[in-house]
Amino acid sequence: MKDLKEFHDKKGTVLQAEPVLGGKKLDLLRIYKTVMEAGGYEKVTLNRGWKQVGDPFNFPSTCTNSAYILKAVYTKYLLGWEEENHWKRPWNPPAELLATHQKSTASPMPLPPSNHSRQTGTAFSQPAVITNSQQPPAYHPQATFIDYEFRTRILLSLQSNLPNEVDWAFNTLIKFSFVSENFNLDFIPTLIDLLLNFTTPFFEHEIDESANDNMTSKRRQETYERVLQVFHIIRNFSFLEMNIRRLALHERLRNILMKGISLAPSSRYGELSRHCLDIMENIAPQVILTSRTDSYLTTMTQLLFSTDRAFILGAIRALTRVAVTEANERILCHADPKVIEHLAQLLLVDDEELEAATLEYLYQYSSLRGSFSTQLIEHYPGNLIGLLTGYLSYKSSLAPPSSTALGTIHGIPAAQMIHVEPVQQQPSIPDLTNYTNLDEPYRCLGWLKDQLTTGDAEDKIALSEIFSSYQKLFGTEKPLGIKEFYTVLKIAFPQPASVEEAFANGPKSLETVLCNVKYNPTRRKDGKQTI
Repeated sequence: MKDLKEFHDKKGTVLQAEPVLGGKKLDLLRIYKTVMEAGGYEKVTLNRGWKQVGDPFNFPSTCTNSAYILKAVYTKYLLGWEEENHWKRPWNPPAELLATHQKSTASPMPLPPSNHSRQTGTAFSQPAVITNSQQPPAYHPQATFIDYEFRTRILLSLQSNLPNEVDWAFNTLIKFSFVSENFNLDFIPTLIDLLLNFTTPFFEHEIDESANDNMTSKRRQETYERVLQVFHIIRNFSFLEMNIRRLALHERLRNILMKGISLAPSSRYGELSRHCLDIMENIAPQVILTSRTDSYLTTMTQLLFSTDRAFILGAIRALTRVAVTEANERILCHADPKVIEHLAQLLLVDDEELEAATLEYLYQYSSLRGSFSTQLIEHYPGNLIGLLTGYLSYKSSLAPPSSTALGTIHGIPAAQMIHVEPVQQQPSIPDLTNYTNLDEPYRCLGWLKDQLTTGDAEDKIALSEIFSSYQKLFGTEKPLGIKEFYTVLKIAFPQPASVEEAFANGPKSLETVLCNVKYNPTRRKDGKQTI
């Protein structure tokens, strides 16, 4: 990195050592090596391989523009290095890079004699009172577009109703919101409302009018694309900590975000919903809940039960982050039994990222003042302590081991990831072959997989029959109840909606008939395997 910085200094350009994408810092060295292994910039571009360049970073699925941004980052910071050091070709930085550098490193204009009452801040610095003994404040080289002319041009363009001017404003803001690291929305306090004005026609008219078509209307498509641009810009600004509070307290923005999130993730508006969810997740630490029926809380809770993995992850993270605010403890300290049951299912899903997010949620909420921890143990459908104990042997593949036992990675203590020297490290989910020696719910899961196998549509078994066999075998060893038993069963052998409804709403749950499942011909009987 030292050599790369010296290279940029020599060329008169600015190096941003760790750009941010999808909430993650980008390792420029790793990006460079990946691109060179693929044949270099030109070959990756020709083969449309920029998305694959970002695969090692495990960006969230909601980060839909990662390929475009990675290419832009490489072009700006690494292309020149590749040209001169690998291909031995001279490289001259483009004019826009030089212009940005010259503007950002130019000496500020001399200040007039002190008239402190007229001193104002810019988007990147707060007002400073300069006495005779003080030097002018340090000038930030990363700052771009800091003059008032830029602000005025943006505001006038957004209000002009002239297509060319509006397009210029949006294109500029999209680029600017991405590259800027220290832009404060307080510099243009009316910007959020001006941007949201472009979403009004869509949310008030277009959704209902286009509900039964595929947005074939050119006007509707253009309106939707403009709305996407609005939330793309706001999303970029929401990654800057200095803007989180202003965005979180903007009631109109929050209401519109709720409308965007409520759109079905599988619909043609899925990209818009993901942008809205990203923003809500980013501003969550500054959101103040008013009651247990607050729209933020109810909307995110509903998303937990979505069938879209990205939305479930986003909802878990948003609910976790909103709990860090002390003012929300009184509202969040009560556990919702349905949420607890659903999170229990997620902990049994073979998805490392979902498990990590769920554990972080449970950690955050169990640390709240109140009765959440007690209610968690009460409502959890299974042996929570045994399951959490199993995670002590967990070794993540998402991140390298921490250098200290006190560090954390994805909410899982790094002490759980330190390599111990036994002959064989236990997996996070144990071997189910000898299930009789396991704790619940793994014992039940292993027994079900041994006794049953997936069948055809005509294969059916009474739940009472299989549950009775389970109780008979493990009745003296603290077996699961019928509710917990069925939860494990439907994870091993998913059941159609009709069966789910019969079990949940029927007068006698035990009389539920399971579908698409049959007895395993090689199942064990009384601990012995048939041949």
